Amino acid sequence: MEQKRILIVDDETEVTTFFTYFLRRKNCEVVVANTGKDVQWLLQNDSRGFQAALVDLKLPDADGLELLRKIKAVFPACEVLIMTGYSTIKSAVTAMQWGAKDYLEKPFDNLDSLEHIIDSVLSTSANQKDDLSQEAAQYGIVYSAESPMSKMIAIAKKLAKKAIHILIEGETGTGKELMARFLHGASNRAQQPFVAFNCGAVPESLLESELFGYEKGAFTGAVKSRKGLFELAHNGTLFLDEIGEAPLSIQVKLLRTLETGEFMRVGGEQVGQSNIRFISATNRNLEHEVEMNRFRSDLLYRLEGIKLAIPPLRERAGDIPAIAHSYLQKRSGAPCEIEPDAMELLQRYDWPGNVRQLLNVLNQTIALHECEKLRAEHLPAQLRQKTLQTKLPGQSHPEPSSVEQAIERECERFVESLTRVLPSIEGVDFDYLQKRIKLLEGEVGRAIIEKGLSETKGDRQLLSKKLNITKRTIRYILNEKG
Repeated sequence: MEQKRILIVDDETEVTTFFTYFLRRKNCEVVVANTGKDVQWLLQNDSRGFQAALVDLKLPDADGLELLRKIKAVFPACEVLIMTGYSTIKSAVTAMQWGAKDYLEKPFDNLDSLEHIIDSVLSTSANQKDDLSQEAAQYGIVYSAESPMSKMIAIAKKLAKKAIHILIEGETGTGKELMARFLHGASNRAQQPFVAFNCGAVPESLLESELFGYEKGAFTGAVKSRKGLFELAHNGTLFLDEIGEAPLSIQVKLLRTLETGEFMRVGGEQVGQSNIRFISATNRNLEHEVEMNRFRSDLLYRLEGIKLAIPPLRERAGDIPAIAHSYLQKRSGAPCEIEPDAMELLQRYDWPGNVRQLLNVLNQTIALHECEKLRAEHLPAQLRQKTLQTKLPGQSHPEPSSVEQAIERECERFVESLTRVLPSIEGVDFDYLQKRIKLLEGEVGRAIIEKGLSETKGDRQLLSKKLNITKRTIRYILNEKG
């Protein structure tokens, strides 16, 4: 068996001595560096390289994250473990996003866990990533080997067992609930309830009773007591989707429950206690919502113990073949294959509705044409005619300014089609519409909303249903207060 060469970077003699002894028992050659300067010298003068490195997050003369970047730049194949004694989980997650394999928390009390992590780094098994992708696929998360989702799933797997709340960011249709279910399934609470709730799908007047439950007689129609989501999710995971839609009055009560675990049913006097792991999700920029006084900063700090941002499908076009093939394998009915010209077109589209829209297009196209081989001409005209090109494998992204200009031009054409061509807003692809409103919430968004209000004779409740957005979003786009 080939001897592994391992670099240990730490200014504490006890730590370097421990790992030197520990790794030599595993037939490893160990090189020790106590400072950032030592590491820099090795990177400039050591041509043999390292198969792995254990790097302390805080050194007297260097930052562990910066050393991580330097090591990966010189020795890309070197697997790096970050060591931290500062309980800075966010920094550890950042390290994994920058290329670290994993992180170790000081003091190293759990030697079995420590040995398992180091063995996984020393292992040359090529099946580890495949095993993780197969596990994610059980929850509907499909991606290619080179996808940015690969690193995100590895981070999520590591965080799943941590007693920390997680905020998932991502556009509509990216699979935020699937990620939440993966986190729950990989956690120590996997055998306990997973309860999902969309904060934007329930009227504000009913939101409190849904979350906290109510007692008999608390309001008209409360003919018997009912448990809320906090009780139903006890010892498990509560997933609050579209948390940005929660009104400020509910945010205050959510904050208290997050801090203390205590809640009270509507109309009740007894304080309940719930042991819950919170996972929340949003397609909004909550920092911006805080600045606009639409979201409480203290609640945001509580929710985002760790933040995971799922990339939109247009930024991972390489995943589209894997997603499409997975869908075709699972669907019932006659088998169907996607021809190369159709697959190229699917990869060039920017998918404002993300994975959900992709699956809907495949489902509708196959059902409409009942074809064994799906070709480019079978795809919807909107998809075939679009001009904004997204990244394909091997291609570079357009300049950001060019992208923004192309989006603006596309939005202008879309609004023009609404106001001059379409006889009714009924003909609009609403996933597409929502995405355009999110991208440009100024004149374009207002023009679309005003068109809809004209057609619904000012009925905002009806318009919100047609567009699948809340009345609060309509007010926001129109810059109305309240």
